[in-house]
Amino acid sequence: MKKTNAFQFFNKDYSVKEYSDMYKKLRLDIRYPANVKREQIFVKLLKKHKPKKIIDAGCGAGMPLIDIKKKGFNIIGYDKAKNMVTEAKENLKKNRLSPDLVFYDDFENPKKVKNNSVDCILGMGAFYYAKNVNKTLLNQKKKLKKNGRLIFSLRNRLFDIITLNNYTKKFLDEIYEVKKLKKEWKNKYKDLTKNFTDRKKIKLEKNIDEEGVNNHIPHNPLTISDEMAKLGLSVEGIYFYHFHAFPPVFETLDKNHYRKISWKIENPLDWRGFFLASTFVIDCKKIF
Repeated sequence: MKKTNAFQFFNKDYSVKEYSDMYKKLRLDIRYPANVKREQIFVKLLKKHKPKKIIDAGCGAGMPLIDIKKKGFNIIGYDKAKNMVTEAKENLKKNRLSPDLVFYDDFENPKKVKNNSVDCILGMGAFYYAKNVNKTLLNQKKKLKKNGRLIFSLRNRLFDIITLNNYTKKFLDEIYEVKKLKKEWKNKYKDLTKNFTDRKKIKLEKNIDEEGVNNHIPHNPLTISDEMAKLGLSVEGIYFYHFHAFPPVFETLDKNHYRKISWKIENPLDWRGFFLASTFVIDCKKIF
């Protein structure tokens, strides 16, 4: 199968069949349960809040939307890639659902949804591909009713600490202000980090949501509440998923065993998620 980049699908309009097929395959494959776990978190929150009108912003091929619709929720969705919308409509038809449940719109700045009209907006893997995440969230917030919910996933910046690869080095470079170190200190630091794996040179089978991983900025779950408060959103829950039992390079040794032991520690509320989970979901309420 031709390799594709998810970031392109959120920002360009071209053939999506291969991406759609790969997404459907991976999200149903227990060997890579990250997408399944994410959907479970979203559904649990929907059952808790019981919103009357839900929108899946950046719905892609529509498979999570279809699952949520079948669970009895009133949900519609849209995507900024027209071919994705076409694919989603076909998937809806195959599942005996109305193709009108999805339509074309830009999740970064939606125009077809009225302001103050939605109870809950979901961002299931789309928002962190936005060119400007905060601006996207502000535009989405406008569509929410008073006390409406904005539930979405973000990449975990703290995960970079334990990956022991070039992302770890980049993280440490920023914390330690390596550029300001004396020459002998720099040399010692370089020696200590020289064995960190270059992720680009190792062959890892990627989750569909990891395609284009270099095209977005991860967020810190320790500071996300303060960041969202400035946008008029109150974070009422943080839920981790896609745990890694060991640094990603171990996956190259035995992929199936790596995923098996990682699956065992999957727990959205486990404190280790701050470091071992590559992604997290935040449950926000509109406060102004």
